[in-house]
This record gives sequence, C-alpha cells and structure tokens, in this order.
Amino acid sequence: MYDTIIIGSGPSGSTLARKLSKDGYNVLLIEKYSLPRYKACGGGITSRCYKLIDLDIDNYIEDITYKILFVFDNNESICLKVDKPIIYQVDRIKFDKYLVDKAIEYGCKVHDNERFLDFYETDKGIIVKTDKNKYKAKVLVGADGVNSNVAYKANLTNRNKGIAVEAEVYVDKQNIVEKKGEAVVDFSIINGGYGWIFPKNDRLSIGVGTFLNKLSDIKERLDDLLAKNMIDNSTEIKIYGHQLPFPDGNEGIYNSEKIILVGDATGLADPFTGEGIYNAILTANIAYNVIDRYLIKKCKLDEYTNKINKEVIPDIKWAYRLSLSVYNNMSLMQKTIRSFPNALSYFIDIMMGDNNYINFKAKVPLYAAHLKKLKAKTQILISM
Repeated sequence: MYDTIIIGSGPSGSTLARKLSKDGYNVLLIEKYSLPRYKACGGGITSRCYKLIDLDIDNYIEDITYKILFVFDNNESICLKVDKPIIYQVDRIKFDKYLVDKAIEYGCKVHDNERFLDFYETDKGIIVKTDKNKYKAKVLVGADGVNSNVAYKANLTNRNKGIAVEAEVYVDKQNIVEKKGEAVVDFSIINGGYGWIFPKNDRLSIGVGTFLNKLSDIKERLDDLLAKNMIDNSTEIKIYGHQLPFPDGNEGIYNSEKIILVGDATGLADPFTGEGIYNAILTANIAYNVIDRYLIKKCKLDEYTNKINKEVIPDIKWAYRLSLSVYNNMSLMQKTIRSFPNALSYFIDIMMGDNNYINFKAKVPLYAAHLKKLKAKTQILISM
C-alpha cells in the first residue's frame, strides 16, 4: 500500500511528491501524458513564487523580467522598471521535468502515460483505478489541473473558469534579444483580461487570457496581438488553448475523508493576474504538512480545508474584488493610471512578494499618492 498517490505531475503534484518522499513516505505519482510533457502556460514565475520554491531553479530560468510595459487603449503605455527581479521566465517542459526528477531522486515512484479513472474507499484506505492497474493508498491527491477528474469523482468541484490561448512564436534571435528583461501586459487587446509577451531562450510566449468563461473571438484577439507586435504568417507559431481557474474568494471544501486537492484542481489561481504556480506551490506546502500529520494520526484531512480557507482564501477574495473593479471599468482604470501612474507599483509589489491584495482599496491610494513606494528602486516611463 502507498502512503499517498498523487494524480498529476505539475508543480503542485511534484512538489508534494518530493516533500513526502524525502520524509520516507511511499509515494506514487501518476501522470496521464508521457514525460516530459508540454504545459500550456506563459511560464512566468513571479518573484513571490520564486521565494516560495525550496529548490535551486536558476538553471531553468530563461529570462528575468526587470521591466513591465503596461499597454492600454490608443497605444497609451506605462513602463515600470525596477532593480530587482519581478518575474522569472521558465520553459514549463524543462521546469516541470526538473521538479519531477527531484521527486524521483528522493524515492518517489512515477508512472507516466497512465490515466486515472476512478477510486473507491475501503475501511483500510482507498483503491485507485487507472487504465493500467489498481493501487491501494492511504491518501489520494488530485493535482490534475483545472478540469480535475479526481475533484469531479470526489464531488469537490465548485469553481468558475476563464480561458486563454497562447502562441509559442519562434522568431529570429535578434527579436528575442530585443525583448529580454521585459514583459508586456496589454490591457487593450481583450475584454475581461489581458495579453502578454514573455521572452524565452528560443521563442516568445505570446498569449491572451480572459476571466470570461466564453469568448467566441479569443483566437482573433490573439491574432490581433500578434499583428500588433509585427508577427507575420511566415513565422513558426504553435498555438495552444487552456482554461484558467477563476476563484471568487468564497470559502470552499478541498478535501474529503481520504482525498485532498492541490494546485489548479483547487481552482485557486490568482483571480487578478491568472497566475497559478504560486498557489500551486502554496497548496502543495500546506497539503504536505497536513498529510504528514494525518499519516501519523495527529489530525484529519479536514485540517487542510481549514488552513486553505484561513491562510489562502482571504487574499484571493480581495484579488477577486480588485479584478471585478479593474476589468469591468478599464476606461476608468486607464484614466486613473494616467493621473496616478505610481498606483501600478502596488501590483509590482504583490508580484515581488512585498505586499498582498488584502484591503487594496486602502493601499492603492497610498501608492498613487507616493505615500508608499516599492522597496526596489523604480523608474516609471509614461507614454500617455
């Protein structure tokens, strides 16, 4: 019998697998795709997420963002440049494989190209059924993404979703070099969200995402962003679509008697930026502490839901309120930023882990009036 079976080998699943395996627990990690596998994602790891990762990932960083160009309607823009990293850009294929390899290094068993089908509980544990075998475990973890089959089978699904389309654009090396150190966030390209450009070693990750759960012309919005940045049809482009968790900040249930959800399976991405890796690592860390205590009979798995609702949900609640305020009133936001550009420093501070979303209504005016400033040295370039 396994102590824990984890479905899904993304950052949350592999992080949890590594931590439990390192402590001597018998862990099986099951991934439906062959590893390494592609993950549709911009690949941006914010500084606050980088600080949360307890591994040296520097060999997997392909660019470091020190400057963000915010683009608005009518080609108005503001560029914020700081002297400390804001975002670390990674290739998710290489990054995710590294996290899985570290789990294997500590004794975790990994079965890839194997699909989770169902489970049933017994007095002694839980039986996990895949398309290849059956396994016994004390705990089952759903780390299988926004459309988690584990969550569905366990009746733990209750979340909203957004959508995104991303292009991996293989341009000339010179085009990549010109964009190194800079990320573009374009609020003018799509309703209820934004477009982005993130440079990697051999390509640009260019995408559009919206927190609306339906948008019939999202592919056209991506085409507009590509055209706006002079990406022509002759360029090698690979396009991927995916859904985004969009939590509203209400408390939820993230476990049952023998099951826990982590990462996007919880539906707890950042509802303002769409960033998922930070909460993936955060929920994995919380799950590790709870499962460790559960396996030595010091708590029930319900402690996990209690911790999520107490430690994670409050900030998500305020991020959700901020997202409604901003994305439903983009013209007002643009006017506000035009008059008080330093207000954007607040969002940089959040990405750098030096602030949070709680009570943003009180905090944003402090930044706007220069009563509160970034810890890093800041340069603001305005074209409005």
